[in-house]
Amino acid sequence: MPLPDPQLDDRHFQDIVNEAKLMIPRYCPEWTDHNVSDPGVTMIELFAWMTDLILYRLNRVPEKNYLRFMDLLGIKLKDAVPARTPLSFWLTAPQPGPIAIPRGTEVATVRTSDRDAISFTTDEDLVIVPPTMRQCLFSSDDTNYQDYLPRLELDGELFDAFQRVPLPGDALYFGFAEDLSRHILSLSVDCVVEGIGVDPRDPPLSWEVWCGDTRGWVRCIVESDSTGGLNQLGTIVLHLPDGMEQRTLVRQPGRWLRVRVLQPRPRQPVYSASPKINRVHVQATGGTALATHSRIVTGEILPRASGVPGETVQLQNRPLLPRQADEHLEVQTESGEWEDWQEVESFRDSQFGDKHYVVDGVSGLLEFGPSIRQPNGVEWSFGATPQKEAAMRMKRYRFGGGVEGNVGANTLTVLRSSIPYIARVTNRQPAAGGLDPETLDAAKMRAPAALRSQNRAVSASDYEFLAMEASRRVARARCIQVRTDGSGSSVPPGTVEMLILPLVPDDHPRTLEALQPPPELVEEVRSYLDERRMLGTQLVVDGPAYVGVRVEASIVVQRHHSGEQVRNAVAGRIREYLDPLLGGPNRTGWPFGRDLYLSEMQSVVQAVPGVEYAQDVTLYQVDIQTGQSRAAGQKITLAEDVLLLSYEHSVTVAPRER
Repeated sequence: MPLPDPQLDDRHFQDIVNEAKLMIPRYCPEWTDHNVSDPGVTMIELFAWMTDLILYRLNRVPEKNYLRFMDLLGIKLKDAVPARTPLSFWLTAPQPGPIAIPRGTEVATVRTSDRDAISFTTDEDLVIVPPTMRQCLFSSDDTNYQDYLPRLELDGELFDAFQRVPLPGDALYFGFAEDLSRHILSLSVDCVVEGIGVDPRDPPLSWEVWCGDTRGWVRCIVESDSTGGLNQLGTIVLHLPDGMEQRTLVRQPGRWLRVRVLQPRPRQPVYSASPKINRVHVQATGGTALATHSRIVTGEILPRASGVPGETVQLQNRPLLPRQADEHLEVQTESGEWEDWQEVESFRDSQFGDKHYVVDGVSGLLEFGPSIRQPNGVEWSFGATPQKEAAMRMKRYRFGGGVEGNVGANTLTVLRSSIPYIARVTNRQPAAGGLDPETLDAAKMRAPAALRSQNRAVSASDYEFLAMEASRRVARARCIQVRTDGSGSSVPPGTVEMLILPLVPDDHPRTLEALQPPPELVEEVRSYLDERRMLGTQLVVDGPAYVGVRVEASIVVQRHHSGEQVRNAVAGRIREYLDPLLGGPNRTGWPFGRDLYLSEMQSVVQAVPGVEYAQDVTLYQVDIQTGQSRAAGQKITLAEDVLLLSYEHSVTVAPRER
């Protein structure tokens, strides 16, 4: 669909005539005959006609020409981006057989008097199966194992879950026959602890599942733990991640869940003796499915075809979300059967008879291929045209997206599709990533870069622009020379590394997990760039590395200012300045590889309104893995592929000198 035309002046002939007639009493009150036969009115209509011609030409240039050039480049407004969030479905009770939650299950927020319900639909099928535990092993090194299953099945006999004095790395493994990816498990554990126990609110334990050689052991989310870290009889509720894979331990294949003893943090209580376990009973109490802010329309009947090439049809709902494999147009043939048509990006490669069509997601306009007369007089059709009066329908499509889908946690609670044995549903995490359709002004801003790159990746700026074009979920992109692992291995010639940062809402915390691009986003960008890179170029798409930074500042507050408010403002300004997405001197994100200087942070603190002066500012560099920090001196040095990650900053208000 062509970009919409702006009207610099939307007045027409009759509007100008009416406006001139309204001015007659003001400038010529003696003129009272305003009939069309009056010579004066004839003059007004003549000048209105001439003015209308001028306005017509005015609306042709210059912005209109600019938009037509954008049409020639194939620039279209980008579709809306839907927010996404995992939905947790809870069973009424553990079931003896599988419970299926089909793809497209609709869950919504509560409708209020001033706001309609916001709907989400699941993106994939979810089948909750009862787990069957077949193995129970102990290992302190993930290599040598002891079989604890016979002890687990004995009534009244307690055994040590770990070594007699647990050490970091000790782990208890549970092997299951079924794939329990995205399941919610309830582990009823009969256990006791001897000696000095751990803090039940903060035990040094990690529940993990095996997700293959690439991902390794992935941590589970602990919903609740009434055992207090295996201190007493209770129940542990776990949310298992996606992607569990089979692994063979002690010649027994299975899907594995383990609880591992962690290296304690400073001043964190540890076990003085191993917890003792009698029984472990595992049940599936629910499951988690990823959902998208959308509504589903199936079988929408469209107007009958006119049989004219280039015909356009308006869908009832918009903006449309990217179509999936089973979301397409169907046209009825003469025999009454419904025939599938294929959506394409453009008609450039469409041949006569190809059943192709194009859909503009922003406007919801569906268009068939045109027929263009060639220089030799032959009409050439770019794609087929449905027969006249042929019935058409959209088999399925989704619409939605936008910032309104960024709802808070635990707000999606209304199950609109009735599913047996499902008691409740909720989103434990806020929905994020929703963006409105691109505006015309935003499209005009990227037109020069599109003209420069010509849809091919050669220079570093080409790669960066095209990475942003690949997905609206990419917030920043940086093309650098590929990193090495430090082992002296040579990098293949022509290797390009693309660093991307995912879009994170302003009100979401900037954690390491949130700032790493998810695998599906990495694959989307890689596939998009792979089609546009030069032959022989090796492409690596990854997220940046991070260096943690913590700032301690002591400030003196100006008179008549609240010390608490100024202190919070200083802490907030430090976080903003170091933000990877919105920080830095230009507020476009901290620049890749730019060092952070102590004098720079002193200036930032000093510039906050209400600060008399910064008495003392200290930089600390934080180890991402351990969380330990050390004084950084005058600056923190960053490599080309590294950004800053803010940790908790400390701002104190010093007393004023008398």
